[in-house]
Amino acid sequence: MKLQQLRVLLAVAQHGSIHEAARSLHTTQPALSKAIAELERELGVTLMSRSTRGVSLTPYGAALVKRASVVEQELRHALEDIEAIRGHDEARLDIGFTAVASNGPLPEAMAAFRQRFPNVALRAFEMRPQQMLEGLREGRLDLGLISTCSGPGSNVFQWEPLFSVAMHLSVRAGHPLRRVRKLRPLLDADWLVLDPVDDPFSPLVSTMRLHGLEMPRRMVQSASNLLGLQLATQTDLVSMWSDAVFHGAGPLRLSGDALERLPITDELPDFEVYLVYRSADLMTHVCTEFAKEARHHARINPPWRAPRGVRKAAD
Repeated sequence: MKLQQLRVLLAVAQHGSIHEAARSLHTTQPALSKAIAELERELGVTLMSRSTRGVSLTPYGAALVKRASVVEQELRHALEDIEAIRGHDEARLDIGFTAVASNGPLPEAMAAFRQRFPNVALRAFEMRPQQMLEGLREGRLDLGLISTCSGPGSNVFQWEPLFSVAMHLSVRAGHPLRRVRKLRPLLDADWLVLDPVDDPFSPLVSTMRLHGLEMPRRMVQSASNLLGLQLATQTDLVSMWSDAVFHGAGPLRLSGDALERLPITDELPDFEVYLVYRSADLMTHVCTEFAKEARHHARINPPWRAPRGVRKAAD
């Protein structure tokens, strides 16, 4: 199995067409088809199904593509590390983050990193936690900043506590339920949900599980936090927001008293934000340096609390 064969396979999988894959690799269709045929012959399986609509991966092909993408990314990382040792800082760093993480020290960390490494192509993508874990697993992301109320996830990755943010149940100003102090009376209200209800990282799911309660029956879902904030302040939907909305900085920070925090006495879980990566040993030079910036700015930024474990140790 040759690296070029894997690159050909990845290109065909990405484009879904032999013709487009050949164009992207600056080669001919016969040469590309020959490489795929040789790879199939060596493995003894069919990797692709061909039809008038293009090509699609067989289960064998899908399994190989998943691993091949990691191989290609690791090779890119190796070459970037070699260039870093030579004194060149030209590289690429792909970071995933959740909305809560974006209201923390991430902007400051990115600004400081850019000053130190102006030639690094820094790309940041807002994602759901499960999307980030998939990106890390497949090598498409170098680092993730994942917020969760459920603690560290899969032990396939390293979960490093970065900072913590309190959560609040909220309603618009003047809402008839604004003085409710317990969760159970709110279950019959209309709710705004910003995360998929089957997402184990969701703060609402974590809260209801903590108190042994069923999920609210009437919910409006929004994948956009900015739209969600407008719905929360202009309708009667009950919503759950991090402390960043009330005391943070950035586009999700509220002005005035458009949103009231409910005086809930039931415990609400904190949003813990983690740096998540495959292995410290496999980090590229620029990824290691960015992680240092993220840790530094999380530590010195006063609105954010230390992770729960660090707070307990200090107490």
